[in-house]
Parts: sequence; C-alpha cells; structure tokens
Amino acid sequence: MGARRALNRRRAGGAGLVVGLLLVIVPVGLWLTGTGPPAGTTAGGPPASAPALVAGAGTAAAGAVAAASEPGGPAAPLRIRLPGLGVDAAVVPVGVDPSGEMTVPEEVASVGWYRFGPAPGAAAGSSVLAGHVDDRVQGPGAFYRLVELQAGQPVLVTLADGTELTFRVRTVERIGKPELPVQAIFDRAGAPRLTLITCGGEFDRAAGSFRDNIVVRADPA
Repeated sequence: MGARRALNRRRAGGAGLVVGLLLVIVPVGLWLTGTGPPAGTTAGGPPASAPALVAGAGTAAAGAVAAASEPGGPAAPLRIRLPGLGVDAAVVPVGVDPSGEMTVPEEVASVGWYRFGPAPGAAAGSSVLAGHVDDRVQGPGAFYRLVELQAGQPVLVTLADGTELTFRVRTVERIGKPELPVQAIFDRAGAPRLTLITCGGEFDRAAGSFRDNIVVRADPA
C-alpha cells in the first residue's frame, strides 16, 4: 500500500510499524455546494462520472471554480511551522481520488492542503491541511506529534507570495472516525479558520486503520 493512502502508521506491540489510515471522505454533497473540485478536473479531482453531479449544481459549481481561481484571493500555502513541536514542513496542494477520499503527499514529511477549499488567509471558511503520523520506511511524519499541541500555541503558515500568517490553536480533539464532522471540516463559509488533521487513538488491526482522527482547529491571530 502506497504512502499516499497510508496516512498514518504506529508501533504496535514492539513488532514494528503497522499501517493505519486517515482517509477523509469528501462527500459528493460538498461538490454540489461548491466545496469540491470544479467540473472537468482530472488528476486529483472527482472520477470521470462526477462532472455530471457538479454540473447539476448550477451556480454553486461555478462559484467553486471562481473561488479556486480568484486572482484577489490569498496565495497558496508553501510551509507550515508548529514552533511548540519543532515542526517545519512543506505544504503541497492535493485533491480527492476517484473514490472521494482526500489525497495526501507521498512524502510523509510534507503536508497536504485541500486545494478545492479555502486557502489559509481566505476571508471565510475552513482551510484544511492533512498529514501523516509516520511511515514504515520514511519514519515519523510531519504530524507525528500533532496531538501534543495545546490551546493558544501558534501555527505559522507561509504563503507562496512570502506572506506569513499566524494562527492560534483553539481546540485539539480526538474524534472517532464515524463521528468525524466532515461537513464542518470542509465548510467554505463562516469565520476563517485553519483545520489540521491526522490519525490517532487505538489501531484497529482488523480494519487496518486507526479508530480516531486528531483534529486541530486554529483561528487567525
């Protein structure tokens, strides 16, 4: 199983690293309301059958295209720093695979930004960054210690134009995967915020994945 789908791994019973997954499912309903990829997207976007669903959204789909390409919006994020954890990682744009799962970089030291949602620094909505815990071959990932963040700690995001944005951690939660609030995580509306996601909790050997997600919400400082 490639690292793109194996977002997180953990050590179990001294037997080495075993595979765990954080596969954030982006519901088709989010494509219809302007959160997902625009019609015609290929690599990293919805499957070939999805454009009909997007086209059925009418002006909502058009709004998604505008939001993704608006010249006046913030530049794409390039790096994320978590000074309290000693993290300094590259950020790369990602989308969704044909099954609707958010993709992540193959390099576990990098973090993926959901490019069809708001960018950090946007006037509204949740900017989503997701990353690995670790990998059997590559070792600890960028978000290996994400669960250790504390409320009030800074999250620094550098944009492609050189701007550095500062966010402050508001909450750090461990949420069971069935209860993950996907609609809220990928929300394009409301106050601007940054959402960081990785896996956590116990590893379910039968399912081959962690039972929970670690979700960090941070607000502009």
